[in-house]
Amino acid sequence: MVGAVLAVTVVLMLMATSVLNAIVADRTVVAATEDMYEYVGDLMAERVAGVADSVADVVVGTANDIAREGSMPETGVLLNIMADQLDDEPAVGSMFVADPSGYVFLLARLGDGYASLRVDPLEEGGTYVVRTEYNADRVPLGTEGARDDYDVTTRSWYQTGLGATDVEWSDPYVSVRTGEIAVSPVKSARAGDEVIAVVGADLDVDLVGDVLEDIPTGGDARAFILASDGSIIAAPTGARDDVRRAVDARMTIPSAEDIGLADGDLVTQQPSQGETPPPGVDGVLPPDHEDAGTTDHVVVERAMDPDTGIDWVLHLDAAPADLAPSVASMQRVTAWATTVSIALVVIAGIVALRLWRPITTMRQRSEIDAVTGLSNRYDFQRRGRMVLRSVRRAQEDALMIALDLDDFKHVNDEFGHDAGDHVLRVIGDSLRGAVRSQDVAARVGGDEFMVLIALADDAAPVEVARRLRDEVEAAIRRTSIVGARVGVTAGFAIGSEVGFDLRHLHTAADRALVAGKRVRKGRTYTQDGPVAADAASGDTEVAAPAGSVPRD
Repeated sequence: MVGAVLAVTVVLMLMATSVLNAIVADRTVVAATEDMYEYVGDLMAERVAGVADSVADVVVGTANDIAREGSMPETGVLLNIMADQLDDEPAVGSMFVADPSGYVFLLARLGDGYASLRVDPLEEGGTYVVRTEYNADRVPLGTEGARDDYDVTTRSWYQTGLGATDVEWSDPYVSVRTGEIAVSPVKSARAGDEVIAVVGADLDVDLVGDVLEDIPTGGDARAFILASDGSIIAAPTGARDDVRRAVDARMTIPSAEDIGLADGDLVTQQPSQGETPPPGVDGVLPPDHEDAGTTDHVVVERAMDPDTGIDWVLHLDAAPADLAPSVASMQRVTAWATTVSIALVVIAGIVALRLWRPITTMRQRSEIDAVTGLSNRYDFQRRGRMVLRSVRRAQEDALMIALDLDDFKHVNDEFGHDAGDHVLRVIGDSLRGAVRSQDVAARVGGDEFMVLIALADDAAPVEVARRLRDEVEAAIRRTSIVGARVGVTAGFAIGSEVGFDLRHLHTAADRALVAGKRVRKGRTYTQDGPVAADAASGDTEVAAPAGSVPRD
């Protein structure tokens, strides 16, 4: 009677909750949609700022190296400094250094190696440009040169960096080297008040586009990075061809309108309380905007945080259903879902009351070996994967031990299967007492057992495996004269050596066991051979399995 009352009470409470949820769901759509806009904007800003900061750090490090030298380093020294930076930071497309005389040295990745451009000013005017390719060891592979009229002093990045004592970001420009959009952090390297060089790096805008592509916007939503004047800096994969065509056609940076970014309800997010968006970003959506959850299209624009020193605008062009599909569909399905949920709650309550006990019994029987009380093969696989996931999250190690009974068939043949079952039950009791709740022990065959143990940092796998085998064998020997006929051989494998795949660990431990039994039973073996304590326990030393070396 008490159980029935409790069940009815729970059902009524769930029904009331479902009805209440239906009433308030419509009111939460707007707030949930606005929260999603804010989340996506913040996520975009955080990821883009992380990439930009990495590139800026490369420029600062290179400029500091040159400033410490006190003068422009030789080309070979510059090559090594810049190659080291490129190797350390994949977000950098290329690096360049220029001095007031017009000398420029640029280094970029080229496959597994590098390519450099060296620009030397000529006395009669113009410049001489030398292109050199290097392999991964920075050994020159080939060089070619030609006259050119390239003047670094006219480049926007050079003009920006000339007066920059700290990192500043140039306006986007079309790279002479690649013909594509580039934007660069720049900084001057100085000796006192004298400018030694201007150091810059190209932000890999394709990599930034990939970062935008990874933002969980869903559907056909597109994320862009815009300069403060609305020109394109980076675009997602689907829009890059449009941007490149616009650059090729005009040799200028295209604007958002040039590539047809859709118009929509503007949702502009300020970077922090009290800050105003940069030029070109206006129209803040009020928190109580009634159309926030129902408009067909929305444009989310998020200014970068002022602390980054970057005046870019993160532009997201999307439909609300792309940003928050569950929220967008909430109003359509709320009434239907409420009705169905009430019916399901009632039915589930009735069915659960009738089936709870038999289902529990069936589950226990499907997971537990009837003779030993240990996990069976199915439950070992299920729980074993859980143990390995937990071990990897905690950055610990795992130990898989395979145990096999020696001469067990003679016990069944001589004393009968009841005596054999008694030995198996003793083993089950011993293993349950030896492992912790976070470990798993199982009977996986007639006289085959597997134990998976999560190892603490200070645990020695060899000692744990040897001790477990010794304890199981000692428990068998204490049972009766029957137990004196049975021995135990063990093989083990360690996750950090084999990998944390359950099947691979199982196979490795089993191979160590099989190989060891060919040499001598009643010992503990790794894949390399018997452990030290076991190897010394016999009257004579026993060789390890062929092709292996005993562990110390």
